[in-house]
Amino acid sequence: MQRLILLLLLCCALPLSAAQLTRDYQFQALRSQTLTDLSHLEGQSTALMFFEPECPWCIKQANVLKQLHKSCNQAIQPVALGVNGDNLALKRALFRLNFPFEAYRVPPALLKEMGGIPATPILLLLNPKGELIKGYRGFTDEQELRNQLCHSS
Repeated sequence: MQRLILLLLLCCALPLSAAQLTRDYQFQALRSQTLTDLSHLEGQSTALMFFEPECPWCIKQANVLKQLHKSCNQAIQPVALGVNGDNLALKRALFRLNFPFEAYRVPPALLKEMGGIPATPILLLLNPKGELIKGYRGFTDEQELRNQLCHSS
């Protein structure tokens, strides 16, 4: 029993790496329905935003990401990752977000690996090497994101 508990603690202590996130999962694009991994995002700073239908804070977070994309002096790629809804509900939510960037449905295997998404928005910030810089749960203001992603703004 002690070994099982120790194994669970070790597994939970090892976070999902950004490289696993971008390469090991197939994401379904919400607009085209095609499957792809996210390895094409490597080489640029990326803000992954988990969103769900009926999330007013996700709309506010999307607006911050759009503003940051325009005003940061280095390339930042916002990406929306939909959870807790079918394709139609996620597409409607994406429309309400008015999010002009890439948007995908999160694969069930990734949700399971992460232990689920308790609430949205959740942001994962990746540097150009694809390494996780920081993660946030709940709305995150523009200045905090600018401090993490726009190093010389």
